[in-house]
Amino acid sequence: MRSVRANGIRISFDEAGSGAPLLLLHGFSLDRTMWDAQVEALARSYRLIVPDLRGLGATENPGVQISIEQMADDAAGLLMALDIPAAAVAGFSMGGYVLAQMAVRHPLKVRAAAFVCTRAGADNEEQQKARLANMRFIDDEGSEAFASKFVPMLFSSAYLASGAGGPGKHRRAIASQLPRNLCALLDAMRQREDMTPRLGEIRVPCAVVAGEKDQLVPVQAMRELHEGLADSAFDVIEGSGHMAPVEAPDRVSFALDQLMQRAGMWM
Repeated sequence: MRSVRANGIRISFDEAGSGAPLLLLHGFSLDRTMWDAQVEALARSYRLIVPDLRGLGATENPGVQISIEQMADDAAGLLMALDIPAAAVAGFSMGGYVLAQMAVRHPLKVRAAAFVCTRAGADNEEQQKARLANMRFIDDEGSEAFASKFVPMLFSSAYLASGAGGPGKHRRAIASQLPRNLCALLDAMRQREDMTPRLGEIRVPCAVVAGEKDQLVPVQAMRELHEGLADSAFDVIEGSGHMAPVEAPDRVSFALDQLMQRAGMWM
């Protein structure tokens, strides 16, 4: 793990491989290790940059509040600190919200975009209330209790029943996060911009990857994201829950590799 200063904070990240750069942005409450399978598969062909997002893992959050726009600026600042003019960027779930903002705020930094199990729309009233309820739960019960509540929503029932190690690994990651940062990130997602009207501004090659059994982002929401993009390939992974990079690592890695080739970023 390395760290650099960017956008006023110290960002921790892993780096592997060489070649065209691919920046991987993880989801809410998780850390960079959710991309481990993709790093292993793709580092033979590309330069992987895998940060912990602001307030999660080993990356600091010196403030009280966090915004999606701020995290997009963090990601662009990380590339700048590493002297990378532009990269392909993949964003999972909350990382997809960050990617959408990055693509419109820093268009010259994004050469290709992969949206994995995420959506373009803002929270509706019901979803906003659910965020507030989770903030209260974390305030009252802490990160470990939240991890036990949240992890079953991340995976398909079949994957949970399989005895695979992913749920336990990521439950521990969530349990280790600071409650105040989890609450700040929930509030950031609650207040995020509806990016649907701005998808047309994203002119680079895109991939949209959905999990058929995703409990948090339905396939229809991902289809709408795909349809709003000018140049997008759409893939639904049969049987996968929200954590497609963990449940179906080969399919997600293949989609990212195909995007890199479409964008002319193949070695």
